[in-house]
Amino acid sequence: MSLKNDQFLHISDSITNPYIAEWQADGKKVLGYYCTYIPDELIYAANLLPYRIRATGNTETNLADVYMVRFTCSFVRATFDMALRGIYDFLDGILICNSCDHSRRMFELFDLKVFGREDFPKPASQFYYSIPHVITDEGFEWYYTEIQELKTELEEKYNLETITNQDLLQTINIYNKNRDLLREIHEMRVIDSPKITGSEALQISMSNNSIPKEAANRELERIINSLKESEGVKSNAKRIMLVGSEVDSADFTELIEDSGALIVSDFLCFGTRNFLDDVHLGFEPDPLKSIVERVYYRMSCPRMMDDHERRLEFLKNEIKRAKVDGVILQRINNCDLHGCDNMLYVHELKDLGIPVLNLDREFYQADTTRLQTRIEAFLEMI
Repeated sequence: MSLKNDQFLHISDSITNPYIAEWQADGKKVLGYYCTYIPDELIYAANLLPYRIRATGNTETNLADVYMVRFTCSFVRATFDMALRGIYDFLDGILICNSCDHSRRMFELFDLKVFGREDFPKPASQFYYSIPHVITDEGFEWYYTEIQELKTELEEKYNLETITNQDLLQTINIYNKNRDLLREIHEMRVIDSPKITGSEALQISMSNNSIPKEAANRELERIINSLKESEGVKSNAKRIMLVGSEVDSADFTELIEDSGALIVSDFLCFGTRNFLDDVHLGFEPDPLKSIVERVYYRMSCPRMMDDHERRLEFLKNEIKRAKVDGVILQRINNCDLHGCDNMLYVHELKDLGIPVLNLDREFYQADTTRLQTRIEAFLEMI
């Protein structure tokens, strides 16, 4: 079975979609965010739609380059460029954290140059909170305090009734189910005869992060039922694991798979990092603290500077479980966080005898030929 023409997957092709229009037609608001270190369940319990900002389809950053230097992450510049062109005018606010210095700047730039435009169609709010860069018990308590303050800010700025524990418990169930469904789809990638390509899995994840979760859960269940009846992907391609910077366009994964690979697993923020961990109610009667626990202690990204060994252990286990032939590490130029982690992975995985390709790239596909040449050569080598 091919999901090529599935309408749910094609939600990922554009920034807005009919679900957002319907959500806002009911008088509800959309809150944009960059980093997955956010308490989704809290936002959804506030009757706000958390929308993961991406730059799908953008090929230039001319407007953003006026305000951001060229050695700023091209993914962040691309999203800001789209915002300057009005593509993100549907947002009712934005939530920023100190995930990295590049995306952190979006707090003031959206305030001054996007929401602050005279022709911006409605009032919009900005929210900011900080997360420690190391994982400690003290850091957890700090982050918990930050999210408590965020809860109060959301209630005040959007004139909400108090977000109750019952509200939070309801959204925890919805989001845990969503992550469980994504994990079930992921299991169909790592098996000996995968039922889904890496590009299709990425599109599913992006669509999932762009619509209300109840609707997403219905679509994921439908896709799972269809995949169970399918013969799967008929391919003798090399089994690849994709690791590193933001990937929010199937163009990049299709470039890899069209070169003779099948991406059977990943370690990406639009991929496994987003659904590996559930909320466990270990702090009853305080579900908010349980939400914070999941976000803080989850499988980390390189912004958590002291957690590399745990990330490496996940990689090793996933490589073995998915019978990976080789690993493609990629980072968007000027991303220090993934640059540091990827350089360590190069040496660590090679010491384990695992073939590794380490790519630097721009967010948009400006250097497709160079990338394709290197990818094809790597696949021939393994």
